[in-house]
Amino acid sequence: MFFSPKKLLLHSKKNKILNAWKLIAAFAAIVIICVSIIVWASSYMMANSILEHSRESAKELIKQTSKNIQTVLEQLDDFAMTVSRDNKLATYVLEYDNIEDEEEKKQKLELIDEILNKYCKTREEIDHISIITKNNTHILNGLKQNLLSDLNIFNFDVQAFREGNKKSLWLSTHVSDQNSKLSASEKGKVFSIVKGIYSISTLKSQETIIINIKESYLHDLIADIKFLDESNVFIISGDGKYVMNTQDNNLNGQPVKYSFTNEILDKKNGEDIREIDGKKYLITYNTIEDINGTELKWTVVDITPVSSIIKGIKTEMRNIFFIGILCIVFGLIISTLITRVYDSNLDKRYAEKHSIIMERERLATLGQMIGGIAHNLKTPIMSIAGGLEAISELIDEYDNSIGDEEVTREDHHEIAADILNWVEKIKPYCVYMSDVISAVKGQTANLGDSTTLNFTVGELVKRVKILMSHELKKNKCRLNTIVNVDENTTIKGEINNLVQIMNNLISNSIEAYNGESGEIDLILQKNNNNLEIVVRDYGCGIPEKVKEKLLKSMITTKGKNGTGLGLYISYSTIKGKFGGTIHIDSEEGRGTTITVVIPII
Repeated sequence: MFFSPKKLLLHSKKNKILNAWKLIAAFAAIVIICVSIIVWASSYMMANSILEHSRESAKELIKQTSKNIQTVLEQLDDFAMTVSRDNKLATYVLEYDNIEDEEEKKQKLELIDEILNKYCKTREEIDHISIITKNNTHILNGLKQNLLSDLNIFNFDVQAFREGNKKSLWLSTHVSDQNSKLSASEKGKVFSIVKGIYSISTLKSQETIIINIKESYLHDLIADIKFLDESNVFIISGDGKYVMNTQDNNLNGQPVKYSFTNEILDKKNGEDIREIDGKKYLITYNTIEDINGTELKWTVVDITPVSSIIKGIKTEMRNIFFIGILCIVFGLIISTLITRVYDSNLDKRYAEKHSIIMERERLATLGQMIGGIAHNLKTPIMSIAGGLEAISELIDEYDNSIGDEEVTREDHHEIAADILNWVEKIKPYCVYMSDVISAVKGQTANLGDSTTLNFTVGELVKRVKILMSHELKKNKCRLNTIVNVDENTTIKGEINNLVQIMNNLISNSIEAYNGESGEIDLILQKNNNNLEIVVRDYGCGIPEKVKEKLLKSMITTKGKNGTGLGLYISYSTIKGKFGGTIHIDSEEGRGTTITVVIPII
């Protein structure tokens, strides 16, 4: 099975394209890796910068939030102070304990209730107000409750408050009363401020008032304070319980289960990165120590996932990365298209230039052949002319013998035999001239117009011998042709191109003897699936510096008589049109061996 030059050229182009794509892929991989490293490093630095900035911002925001809550609580404390210093209320409460008549007690409760309702109407955040008399009666919304036997209400020790001479006390979120249905707050939960009731004349109070504020009021204060969508702001009391948890108010009044709770309560103010359930969080906190001098120790805490803080930069960096990759891919596609167009034009220009150079070489070679062709044709023409003259004489002799009785039948046969002998002598000369004309005709035709797309080894050798015979004889060189392959072996390609190349190589070998006689070997042999054509001389050889450049550029050692095209163009032609290659082995002063390798299967 043979491959045509077009298929071999196509295979070469495919390899070239494949190698180009490999190079492009490697370049793209390097660029993508570099972009990835740059994006990752930039993302890491920017994420750290944003996180550091967020720590400072969150710290300031939590401080401001604490101040806002403190301001609101101070206003509530002022309100509680106003109620607890209401002289009329203090009088009614004090008188209540001294009245024995139940009807009169009932009237007094109505008066107390009227005052409390008046205050509650002006403040929507107030759930209700409780009063504990000095005789430990619990008055709630103007109703008399059970007497406090243990002086304890919703975990508030009334006796301890009195004996401690405290004027004020804050109670964290709790259920407002045993009967929570009396409360307007959800599930009866409130937070409270406790104060002693004082009249104008009273210096020491035994009565206690408890202002109960709706849980929702505190919830509304902090529910809208969010750094990011995933942040959670809540308040912890000094005993480690939730005062307010905006995400789950069922936890209000329950212990906070974070392992770092005690630590932030001790530190009171600050920010830190902590890991919770395998996920990093930014924790900022600030403690409200007191309200108008009354101890509070509520710590406002914000917990925000670190991932949500840097999510924006990661998303943007990812977008930048993909945009960068798309730009690279788009750039590669555009560059590939441009390269293809450029390569196509370059290949076209190269093919045109190659054809022009080959044509110049062909014409130069033809110019050198003209003298040899004339000499080659002179001898056979003269021989043919001599033979024709002898035949003409024999014809005359035969014509004159007609009617001559002395000329026998045997004489006629002898004349005819002589004529036939001269015809046989002329035939080889005619065949030789035909071969010369065919060989020369092939070289005079434009090399690109050859239609002989396959030829045999025998045809190649025959043409080369005919065309080079005169130059070899003229320069006293002998061509030793050794064919170690079947002469019917078919070569795919244009015979004129290969004949031109062989003529150039043999001419180079002739010139290697510098006008002296010499031997030139032309060896054709098969090596695996390749035909090797070896042209060997034993002349001056090629300098090492020149040999390195012979197949890479147009260079000559012939001075002004050399074109520098021979081997360079020959190599290009063998590689491009026959899918083969050329090897040069030369030693200065000992000769040169040039091997042309052409695939034949």
